[in-house]
Amino acid sequence: MTKNINHFIINLGLLVFGTAASFSGMLIQIKYHLGNHESIDINEFAFGINYQGWTVIHKFSIVVLSLLMIYHIYRHWKWYKGVITKGLIAKNQQVLIFSLLFIVVAATGLTSWFIDLLIGDQFQRKEFIEIHDKIAIIFSIYLVLHIIKRFKWFLNNFEKMTRKTKGLSFNFFSYFYL
Repeated sequence: MTKNINHFIINLGLLVFGTAASFSGMLIQIKYHLGNHESIDINEFAFGINYQGWTVIHKFSIVVLSLLMIYHIYRHWKWYKGVITKGLIAKNQQVLIFSLLFIVVAATGLTSWFIDLLIGDQFQRKEFIEIHDKIAIIFSIYLVLHIIKRFKWFLNNFEKMTRKTKGLSFNFFSYFYL
């Protein structure tokens, strides 16, 4: 039971933080970067949050998403190896492309952070951000497809967890305090 709850929480975290990272990234791209050449109005608000607020949300969600993804890929490492060694790449193309896109989006995003922190070359940093932004659009499409394909899994597992815990006075959030 604890293993199922753990899997559910990790996948729920991936869903929440993946959606937050994609939404905040797209909002930053469309609202602040698109058409604004060197003149981003950082005091302009979108949904009650300014540019700095959205970048904090984006960066925080990316850090949490990355940690969850590392764990998720680690947990499914045997599956990845099996798909590759058994030649099942074509059958699992969507998940493999999605995984590869995540790695490329994360690498280009993190590279732009490190350039900003260590080197300070804004032109080079912006080049990586442009690559990151374009690939992130494709990643977001795969994210939506991945969620749609697994939405039934979320519903079924949530139902199983709640059904098994009826009458046991189980609190879903008490799992965190075990």
